Amino acid sequence: MTTQRLLQAKSDGAFSFRPGYLLFAAFAISLCLFLSHWQWQRAQAAQDRHQRFLQQQETPPVPLSDTAAEFQRVIANGHIERLFLLDNQIHQGQVGWHVIALLSNQKRPVLVNLGWTAKAEAKPTLSDFTGVANISGRTKTPETGLMLADAQEDPAWPGVLQQIDIPLLNQHLDTDLFPFVMYADPASTQFIAVEAAPANKYPMHMGYAVQWLLIAIACGVVTVIACRRRDA
Repeated sequence: MTTQRLLQAKSDGAFSFRPGYLLFAAFAISLCLFLSHWQWQRAQAAQDRHQRFLQQQETPPVPLSDTAAEFQRVIANGHIERLFLLDNQIHQGQVGWHVIALLSNQKRPVLVNLGWTAKAEAKPTLSDFTGVANISGRTKTPETGLMLADAQEDPAWPGVLQQIDIPLLNQHLDTDLFPFVMYADPASTQFIAVEAAPANKYPMHMGYAVQWLLIAIACGVVTVIACRRRDA
């Protein structure tokens, strides 16, 4: 065997520590431990967010303001100036939209999730919403994900959204939206209400954290076995 041995220690059995094994094992174990810790952090964040939602369950509604907390029940009034459709939303196995309204408010405009409607139905228009709208609902920070292409490259954007990116909409609309979305409760009469409750992903992320930790341990065990040699 031509691989140079870096260190050799002998007792009843001996171990041959080889640079290639050590470098690969150190990289693999470090990566697995990093991913385990990252998933643990995400689990804690998911648990904290779910707890914040539960704490807000019994609080009375308050007027919409800059001091409103996430998942707080709020009341807003104003005029609906524009509608957006959040695409690829499933309800009971049926594909549809979330109808998102831009509500002008005395303080700042706010996006309001008016509810779900099937794609088979006629698209809602501004003429369906006239006069002053008085809306109660619960606040929620929109979650953005990885996009394969810039939203602006979609010719249907911003009328049709793949996700709600408030900073991007602020830039496009030249406005300053509230940093969260109101989820109307009750929903507008022609739509199905959308829950603002966050999914508790704590068990999922903790499962991933444990999985990566076990893989790191397995890498360590395999490295020891691979480097071990018996005296002739």
